[in-house]
Amino acid sequence: MLNFNSIATWLQNEAYTGNKPLAELQLQQTKARILLTIASLTYVILHGDYFTYYKVEALSFAALYFILNAAALISLRKRPFALIGSLFYPLLDVLIVTFGMLIDGGHSSGVYFMLLPIIIGNGLRFGNPMLIYAQASCLIGMLCSTAYGHYTLQLPIDYTLLYWQIFTLLAVPFYAYLIVKKVEKAIYEKNAAEQSSFQLIDRGPLPVFTFELDAKRAPQILYANEAMVQLFQNAQADILDQPADRLVLPEDSDEMIKFCRSAFRDEADGSVQQPSTTYLRGMDASGRIIKLMATAIRMRWQERWIGVCFLLDITERETLQEQMEAVHRQGYMSTLVAGIVHDFRNVLTNMIGNAEVVQMNCSDPVEKQQIESIIEAGERGSDLITHLLKLSRNSERNQSHNRTQGSALLQPLENIIGLARLQLPHNIRLVSRIEDELPDVEIEIIEIEQILLNLINNAMQAISDSGLIEVNIGSEDNQQADQKQLCITVSDNGEGISEENIDRVFKPFWTSRADQGGSGLGLTMVQRIVKLHQGKIDISSPAGEQQTTVRICIPSYMTENKVVIAQTVVTPPTVKQPEETTSQRILLVDDMPDILKVHNAIVTRLGHDAEAVESVDSALTLFTDPSSHFDLIITDFRMPGKDGLELVQEIRKRDPKIPILMVTAFGEDEQLQQAGSYGVTLMNKPITIERMKAGIAKAVAGELT
Repeated sequence: MLNFNSIATWLQNEAYTGNKPLAELQLQQTKARILLTIASLTYVILHGDYFTYYKVEALSFAALYFILNAAALISLRKRPFALIGSLFYPLLDVLIVTFGMLIDGGHSSGVYFMLLPIIIGNGLRFGNPMLIYAQASCLIGMLCSTAYGHYTLQLPIDYTLLYWQIFTLLAVPFYAYLIVKKVEKAIYEKNAAEQSSFQLIDRGPLPVFTFELDAKRAPQILYANEAMVQLFQNAQADILDQPADRLVLPEDSDEMIKFCRSAFRDEADGSVQQPSTTYLRGMDASGRIIKLMATAIRMRWQERWIGVCFLLDITERETLQEQMEAVHRQGYMSTLVAGIVHDFRNVLTNMIGNAEVVQMNCSDPVEKQQIESIIEAGERGSDLITHLLKLSRNSERNQSHNRTQGSALLQPLENIIGLARLQLPHNIRLVSRIEDELPDVEIEIIEIEQILLNLINNAMQAISDSGLIEVNIGSEDNQQADQKQLCITVSDNGEGISEENIDRVFKPFWTSRADQGGSGLGLTMVQRIVKLHQGKIDISSPAGEQQTTVRICIPSYMTENKVVIAQTVVTPPTVKQPEETTSQRILLVDDMPDILKVHNAIVTRLGHDAEAVESVDSALTLFTDPSSHFDLIITDFRMPGKDGLELVQEIRKRDPKIPILMVTAFGEDEQLQQAGSYGVTLMNKPITIERMKAGIAKAVAGELT
């Protein structure tokens, strides 16, 4: 039994609708057949040989044809034709055209050409099944009309013309058939591509939604992928068909609407537009505020323009950036304050020391009193900057040094190196090697990132033309502490560092690129972080070689309890005066020549014999000289290159008992605690005669507290 429903479904599925409703195409076909019939009827009335004989029949048939098509126009505004209607109207078209051929003289009539639009129109609008159906109907109709005219009206047959007409009805529609097949294939591939693209979007990790503008030009969400549901923690049904501005905070609603409209700013223009990007604030179902970067573009979908918006949750990235900036600001300010305090204390030491020397040699009571006022003002200045240093250090003391697992370092290190690579000029290449297994360390990830960014930035500035920066991060054995350590090495083939500057690079505010905006605090901050975590930093830049290497080693995390050694700071005696100390042979070490002169004058005034040097290496050379003998070492703490703590460590290897007095303008508690463990007496700058006298007495007596 013939299943008409299956045939109807098959015909409808085969129809090429171009994403338009079937009823709309049938409506177009009905309007076209009415216009063609009017043209054919006019031609027959003016040209038909037998119109006079068939006038009544022709006009009656035409009237019935127009009534049926008028009814079709009304019906198609509500619903498309059923199977019977789809098959009936092409037959009706064939009947009226072949009847027109009959009364116009037979198959040789020009009305014959109206058969071709019937075939091609049905094929292009409704697919190849309807093309073949219309083609068969036209062939049968034309042959029946020709036979009826020949045997009934004795109309002649031009067989050559008839064969040509049959061939035309077969060939031209066949050509149209091929065109339709290509169109169908193109449409299929287009639909498949659109479907595939949306499947990729639907399964992609990036939140995406599509939208269109309603009558009031307000964006309405058409589609949202699974990532959107996960981002906003809403069911998909709660997002679809909703205004797009509901995804953001009410405060950003107007901005969201304006942003979505911008994707349709040139809706009439079919050219490709550049995507629009903005930053908005949203809220998920739990009430959490999320920061979003939105990018929107329009695209053609099913014969209409729609907007596609890609969202990127940058909440964590922004939070990390804020933390990094906060750490950078704090490190910058701490380094800045410490540098100012160091330099200012040296100035005060110079000023107070020279004032005391002048006061000793002055006999005028009035002048002595005036000099004493200068000394008191200098000491008040010292108290002020000490308070300033304490304020800058309080925030650092409040920060606990948590354990950072080595496995947690890998991805952040890759990310920060990748970020640094993006900021490099195009002519500089950055390569990195990070070992898979790194030790656990007692340093924050953000601090390591700060170290890397500063070192890579310095390496970049050292390269004037094209060059290479190499970053190696791995684990090495620390022979002295019998533990692993995290080592970071950054090398570049830039211009290098001169021998006279190699010991000055860590000095606060010193920079070789002042004309390029250098602050002279980058490497100082790096050294500060490294020393804060008991690490080591070394720089090598061999003369004549375009190769500068900065190597940093951070000790691994120690599980055992740390021994905290109290810092000893010698303060001026208030009640009990120190006992007189016998004359000592003293080795003075300080990188500031003016400070050395003041200290030399003070210890000489106190009756001691002193020899002064300006570097750790010079001090070690002098100390290890067999012809030299010293009873006491007085050294500065912070010096370019090797510092006072490294000098103490080397001296203790050779002489565990010699008294050492360490003078500092920094007061960096974390590192000075290590000095206390070596039996060192500590004293803050500025130095007066009384403080130097008390400090020497305590150092010689071995008093650490």
